[in-house]
Amino acid sequence: MANGFALPLQQLWTHRDLLYELVSRELKVRYRRSALGFLWSLITPIYQIIIYTVVLKYVMGWGPKNLSVSILTAIIPWTFFSVGVLNSCSAVMRYRNVVKKVYFPRQMLPLATVMANLIHLVLSAVVLFGLFLAIPVAFTSSFFFLIVLVAGQTLLVAGLGFIVACLHTFYQDVEYALTNLMQVGMFLTPVIYPFSMLNGQPDLYRTLYYLNPMAVYTEGWRGCLLRNELPDPYYLAIALGVSFVTFLIGLALWRRYEWRFPEVI
Repeated sequence: MANGFALPLQQLWTHRDLLYELVSRELKVRYRRSALGFLWSLITPIYQIIIYTVVLKYVMGWGPKNLSVSILTAIIPWTFFSVGVLNSCSAVMRYRNVVKKVYFPRQMLPLATVMANLIHLVLSAVVLFGLFLAIPVAFTSSFFFLIVLVAGQTLLVAGLGFIVACLHTFYQDVEYALTNLMQVGMFLTPVIYPFSMLNGQPDLYRTLYYLNPMAVYTEGWRGCLLRNELPDPYYLAIALGVSFVTFLIGLALWRRYEWRFPEVI
């Protein structure tokens, strides 16, 4: 069983140049013939933040003092999660002509999509840190803990990417269902509101809520960057464990069915 997981990872290292080319192509294709290029990755969340801030703070009269910054800090990791998983859906179908004709480590296809979105996450974080200089927000050692959060989230996105890419290859309606699930998931995750809103609720509700790994990761970003607080070790361990198990399950599912891809596409 260990060899079953080690082989695809070894193939990734052996063919790392190909993975680099696929990631580069993902980035180029996304903004081909686009005048603003990467800026669209920032315009969309900023547009959402403006809408949420106007509606929540100025229409409904709710929200903390720095609501816009709070939303932006959480929407960056959420965008990485949602866009990374959704884009992975069609990873095989986008390269159907190559998959039919040439053998290569096909696990690179969803991973290239995840890595391209990871680059967007890093660039968006750089922009966020630039905003912190203007607010200002104190830069502390807790900022470095983002490395742990991003690593765990990348495993989660990669694992789900394997799963949805595999399912979408056989069932084309997976992408439509997943789009609706992401919309619901955003409201089940503390993106446009902080976890502190659950204060006063029964402990069972808070515990069930924090079993969502993305709740741990998004609120972890807020804690590390805005409050100089590290995530709760217990729930962080659960989130990291779920991410790792999801990655293994996704890789196992991919390894089991990838040989059928040329037949069904």
